[in-house]
Amino acid sequence: MFTISSTSVLISAVLLSLSTLTTPVLAQASWPSRPLRLLIPYAAGGSTDILGRRLALKLGEELKQSIVVENKGGANGGIGVNSFVKSPFDDHYFMVVSYTQLAINPFIYKDKLGYDPDTDLTPIGMIAQTPNVVVVSNNIPINSLKDLVDYGKSHPGKLAYSSAGIGSTGHLLNELFKSQTGVDMVHIPYRGNGPAMQAMLSGEVQFNTDNLPQLIPQIKAGKIKPLAVTSTKRWFQLPEVPTAEEAGFSGLTTVVWFGLVGQAKLPKEVTMKMNASLNRLLKSNDFTASLKEVSLETVPGSPEDMVSATKIERDRWKRVIEISGATAE
Repeated sequence: MFTISSTSVLISAVLLSLSTLTTPVLAQASWPSRPLRLLIPYAAGGSTDILGRRLALKLGEELKQSIVVENKGGANGGIGVNSFVKSPFDDHYFMVVSYTQLAINPFIYKDKLGYDPDTDLTPIGMIAQTPNVVVVSNNIPINSLKDLVDYGKSHPGKLAYSSAGIGSTGHLLNELFKSQTGVDMVHIPYRGNGPAMQAMLSGEVQFNTDNLPQLIPQIKAGKIKPLAVTSTKRWFQLPEVPTAEEAGFSGLTTVVWFGLVGQAKLPKEVTMKMNASLNRLLKSNDFTASLKEVSLETVPGSPEDMVSATKIERDRWKRVIEISGATAE
């Protein structure tokens, strides 16, 4: 009787031990167990918002959970990022970023940044990319980048451009353009791509250099004129528009990419499960076509690919910032 009892106790102990060991595995296997949240660190209407909302809809279907999108713009995405990293940890909370928050803000805001992109964020993967386009109001007689330079030199201090914020690619490219051409132009920053575009449409500024997604509808409708795209070759949606290099300004050549991140200490199992789901989506014909409609190309890959791409952008934009003298101080 004693032997049987001892054996029973031993078996029970072993089973309890095994159940304890498998609990984390079962917990990860059930992830996601509730709706997810996706933060967009820009105001509604811009490229990051356009991408984020399409991503939320389809990625939610892939994960079989709804994804709630929230916008929190300002400080070139910095306000949203700071809110994200300071929120209580949640493995169901994610954020779409452009490389601006990872590779440009650290040089523009320096001690005022408020977050460390290397330790406060967990990279999951790149999502998509798009070039910038230089566009002007229909109210001024400009049809090329050379015309823009000539107009600026003949109207010193009267040529103003909008941007998504201090340190955005549009801001930095135009400051580089300014330093290379000697044109006297005024920078007016806004809280995101959408408001920056509206400023040009309303006549508050004369031109804008920004990502294509939110500008394509206005270009196609004839409300603004595209002068050049910043991609290495002509863009598939604007085949008649020259590249910046073709227009004589190779220093403006660049593309903007967007990625998905989680909070610090996101479990590796969750990171990899989210990356796998993201890549399945990015390789699907339907989602690829959906993004092409808004001038975005998918960029599937690993978290390590995103880290490597960030390093490349940091090296590039550090030099641009030094040359242009751009600062948020």
